[in-house]
Amino acid sequence: MKILSPFKIKNVLFSNRVVMAPMVVFGMQSVDGVMGKPLIDHYVKRAETGMGLVISQALSVTGRTPPPNMAGAYSPEHADYLSRIAAACHANGARFFAQLAYPTVGHRGGDSINSLLPDEIKTVEAEYIQAAKIAMDAGCDGIELHGAHTYFLNMFTSRVANQRADEYGHGHEGGMRLSGNIIAGIREFADENFIVGYRMGVCGRHEADALSAKALEAAGVDLLHISSGVMEDEADLNPPVNLDCSHTAWAGCRAQRAVSIPVIAVEDFRSLDRGNNILERGLCAMIAYGKPFLADWRFMEKSREDPAYQPCLRCRVCQWHTDGQKCPAVLLREQKEI
Repeated sequence: MKILSPFKIKNVLFSNRVVMAPMVVFGMQSVDGVMGKPLIDHYVKRAETGMGLVISQALSVTGRTPPPNMAGAYSPEHADYLSRIAAACHANGARFFAQLAYPTVGHRGGDSINSLLPDEIKTVEAEYIQAAKIAMDAGCDGIELHGAHTYFLNMFTSRVANQRADEYGHGHEGGMRLSGNIIAGIREFADENFIVGYRMGVCGRHEADALSAKALEAAGVDLLHISSGVMEDEADLNPPVNLDCSHTAWAGCRAQRAVSIPVIAVEDFRSLDRGNNILERGLCAMIAYGKPFLADWRFMEKSREDPAYQPCLRCRVCQWHTDGQKCPAVLLREQKEI
């Protein structure tokens, strides 16, 4: 299976093309930006099963206004927990990226980037760059800038959310300026052993999404991860009738056509063989899984034996948004293992 084949970006070798997607683990505490032991154990346990890449949940780049319980990468004190997770990944043949984000409510929640002063934006820019340096020094194999899901960076790149009239607005070039400056700052110290990734939120308009992907590649991004964003035309994301994947996954496949750097596709792949089907067609480079890794921490191990294995029960209301120990799939698995 192609999904189990090794893959290399720069000098970084991935043992396979399976990615554990960045997912907030609700209910597990972080204090002063440091993950608590249960949350660290959550990552370590899954890293031991042998996926190619683990991407952390969004980590705050700032200590000025961090949300309660949000883990961070804004202080040298955070290097310890990042190092522990990175070491666990490396010991089991996996790579580890820290996903970096500036905490906001997001465009859908009514937040705005339009009233920020240029000096405030420069401060945030410097915080992203410093967070990436902390992650690299901690032993992470790369970072992923969170530019999707209607949050901070995605609002700058969206012509819907960005109504600024200064250098950070005025269309596509201005909207990409902040991300471009951050990427340039990180690349000043990122060597061939450290990957600069970007989770890009699509708008749904093919030409605009392709333009954004190309701009990020030109800015120096090594790896794109395509997800949802501030939508303008969702109907334009309909996948071909003969392709069994979601709208967001299809957006990843379309982005791969526009760039020469590798692209991660994500959303609703459910099983290893569904993701492998996309890879075998050459539509993207890697496949990210979210809920399967939550529903069964041994998803990777079991999928090697049965590529059709689907641990997530696809409940109407996902219990992981409140307490993962109440996940029906987790409870059923625990009953069988007793």
